Amino acid sequence: FERVVQIGIEVPRDVIDERIALRVDGMWRAGFVDEVRRLDRGGLRAGRTASRALGYRQVLDMLAGEADDAAARSETVRLTRRFARRQAAWFRRDPRIQWLPYDTADLTTRAFDAVRSIG
Repeated sequence: FERVVQIGIEVPRDVIDERIALRVDGMWRAGFVDEVRRLDRGGLRAGRTASRALGYRQVLDMLAGEADDAAARSETVRLTRRFARRQAAWFRRDPRIQWLPYDTADLTTRAFDAVRSIG
């Protein structure tokens, strides 16, 4: 795999955090709680991994009366941010990744240049 280019898009943490919060709010508005409720009726809690997935565990706790809606949302945001930080740290350790700033006007050009550089 010597002719492989790995490109990472570098996004500041505050931007990622805001996008995560917006994404979680969007999931709630799009019916995520109802989806989890339906899956719960189908046996979601009995699963070994699905019931532990980000957001699902928090909604299941809410449905069980262990948290309210606001707490489930905020905990989903908090845990997703933590997960994103761990992912970023993991990818940062990979020296093969060429990092490009997300907000540069010539992002596509720079990405294509990186691909062309391998010949």
